Amino acid sequence: MQEQKQGILGKIFGGLNMSWRNLIIFAVISGVVTGLIALLVPDGSSFRQIAVTFEAWIVLAIVVVVNCDKPLDAALKTFVYFLISQPLVYLVQVPFNSMGFRLFGYYYPYWFYWTLATFPGAFIAWYIKKDNILAALILSVALVGLIWMGAGYLQSTVGFFPKFLVSTLFCFGSVPLLIMAILKSKTPRMIAAVIAVIAAAVLIFLTFRNGIGNKGINVSIGLNSEKYPVTEGWTAELEDPTNGKAELTVGSDVVSSNLYLEFTDIEKNTTAILRDPDGTTYKIPVKIVRDGEGYIIDYGED
Repeated sequence: MQEQKQGILGKIFGGLNMSWRNLIIFAVISGVVTGLIALLVPDGSSFRQIAVTFEAWIVLAIVVVVNCDKPLDAALKTFVYFLISQPLVYLVQVPFNSMGFRLFGYYYPYWFYWTLATFPGAFIAWYIKKDNILAALILSVALVGLIWMGAGYLQSTVGFFPKFLVSTLFCFGSVPLLIMAILKSKTPRMIAAVIAVIAAAVLIFLTFRNGIGNKGINVSIGLNSEKYPVTEGWTAELEDPTNGKAELTVGSDVVSSNLYLEFTDIEKNTTAILRDPDGTTYKIPVKIVRDGEGYIIDYGED
């Protein structure tokens, strides 16, 4: 059984035919599936995270890199992989989202900057195939990133079990999997493992130093421009200022205005109050609703 598992890992991390045709198919499937997840899976749950965070995309990028023959090949194909997959994540959602094409205009630019970074990143990352000390150090950059995200998820899981349990297991589980699947020699494996253990100890300590479980949550709400014609001079605050703060960003013809809420206690419902320059107030009740393994934000207007 162990040999079969190792064979599967070897196939995925180095035994795939990453031709341009297969890469494009892989990118299209990745983008469409992620877009559907964003549409169908409630916010605040592990499976939704692939649409908004990096952990799964780090692993997918490594799959592309280690199945390429040369550093430049890896750089080009990883860049094209993200250039195709990331726009599709949002274009799939556009017909079904109230923001319409503004959804793409608001969220995709952030991922485009990271797409540009994949070219030099993948060029360097290709050297993890060399199975030496340098390979261990390069791979460790990705491992530390996974551990850092895993520590944040772990805090939520401990504080509000089983919130983000799957994400926590994915991040920490990917670390030994990548070490065993990519590094074959004893010394590189040991180096990567030691770095991972030290990083886990430090990052978990730093994450939990303010207490077990994080009762806070940050919320971003896209505002309907017809109901809330936000311009410069509008202000936002929480009705209960002891439970956090509220901030507004002014949108444009393409990007909607956004209300950012920072709660210090997830268990307290509250109301966000918007005020225009004339003194007119708009109230948006906000509450945290438990949904499956995580939490979603339920909000409406008075």
